[in-house]
Amino acid sequence: MSVYIVSDLHIWGPEDPLYLSLLDLICGRAQSGDTLVLAGDVFDLFVGNKAVFVDRYHKFFNALRQAGQRGVQVHYIEGNHDFLLKRTLGRMAGVALHSEEVSFEIQGKRFLVAHGDLADQRDYSYRFLRAFFRSLPVRFLFWLAPGPWLESFGKWSGKKSRKKNNLLVSQLPLERRENLRKIYRSYAAERLAQGYDFMVMGHCHDLDEMSFKIGGRLGQYVNVGFPRVHGSYLSWQPGEDQIHRETLPSRIFD
Repeated sequence: MSVYIVSDLHIWGPEDPLYLSLLDLICGRAQSGDTLVLAGDVFDLFVGNKAVFVDRYHKFFNALRQAGQRGVQVHYIEGNHDFLLKRTLGRMAGVALHSEEVSFEIQGKRFLVAHGDLADQRDYSYRFLRAFFRSLPVRFLFWLAPGPWLESFGKWSGKKSRKKNNLLVSQLPLERRENLRKIYRSYAAERLAQGYDFMVMGHCHDLDEMSFKIGGRLGQYVNVGFPRVHGSYLSWQPGEDQIHRETLPSRIFD
């Protein structure tokens, strides 16, 4: 009945050490009755069901199938780097695909997990782009586009995005960093007030967490952070009142 949550690995290929970490987490840690949440941006680029992506990460799909067969409940939340995955994951036994967030309850504890890209409710330009890339006409264009072309476009746009945005909140100017944390913490507090015990997000790569006292009870917000730098994922064990961090199973962090 344990819960494991990871996001923002931004895996760039099967040779990426974080890819091995992910496979170890799926195959070696998650057992029957456990819940595993992959909360978006697991891959640096994975759009649709193109063979160029499916073939490249075939070990990942095999690991998910095996996890489902041994009784692991897997939730995959689409991020802004991996989306339109219904044809790829939507019919896989034991895997539930979500476009924004997922909620579930275990032993009386209520969990809410989101990728986190919608936490800033005033970022209208991002929300427009998000809706645009998931719209029916664009989905049709993605379906028509050759896989290698999509991959090249994704690498180009990703490179531009990384030049514009720092990968770590700690690299931002103090004022911007504090404002970003305020946005995420405020959003988490709003959702925790709806009766959740835990609110987990990713997206902004901020290794942040905070507890809130709401209506006489405690709620915990945790951000996954940026595993490539922080080397961790989130874990909750039955009977615990807090989500905590664990080191990813990978030799690159030894």
